[in-house]
Amino acid sequence: MNVFVRLKNRVLADSSGFTLIEMAIVIVVLSILFLIVTPRISRVINSERDSFAIFTGMIAKTFDDSFLHNKINYLVVHLQSPNAEETELNKDILNRHNAVSVINIIKGSFVENKRKSLKWREFPPDKFLIEEVLLANGEKLTGGNAWIPFYPQGYSDNVIIHILVKGEFKRSIKINKHIKEPQVIDGYASFEPENE
Repeated sequence: MNVFVRLKNRVLADSSGFTLIEMAIVIVVLSILFLIVTPRISRVINSERDSFAIFTGMIAKTFDDSFLHNKINYLVVHLQSPNAEETELNKDILNRHNAVSVINIIKGSFVENKRKSLKWREFPPDKFLIEEVLLANGEKLTGGNAWIPFYPQGYSDNVIIHILVKGEFKRSIKINKHIKEPQVIDGYASFEPENE
């Protein structure tokens, strides 16, 4: 016990501490490190959230655009693996991978929606991989393009989109035909069987 008292007295008696200049230098160095490291950490954390915000935002805007402009918009989900038959039809639009587009059919040809907010978006496959699309009729698309119509009457088709985030986290985007905003669900969702 006597040793602790002597050590305590010695620490309290030594009042040399740091000078003001030394403290200022340490604060400046820590501030610089904080400014460099923090944006990188937040970018890694927010990349998943940003991709989902872009994807779900495009779905909601497609719903609005169809209703407000009285036209059918097609939300085209470009899956990772291509479909050779579709890419022959229109090499520019249908040859995209791991992306989402909003397309109109005008006089028999595919035309991208002109609104800037509905411009096609591509996602990095290592962080946000669109794996498959489940349609309400039971069809499962794992390659090519999934065409989801949005009608001017204010509805679309029921669809579930499976997304693999950073190679390990499974998420689903569920589009309900009568609801504007899609729902993001943890894990891979499926359509529940109807009771007979």
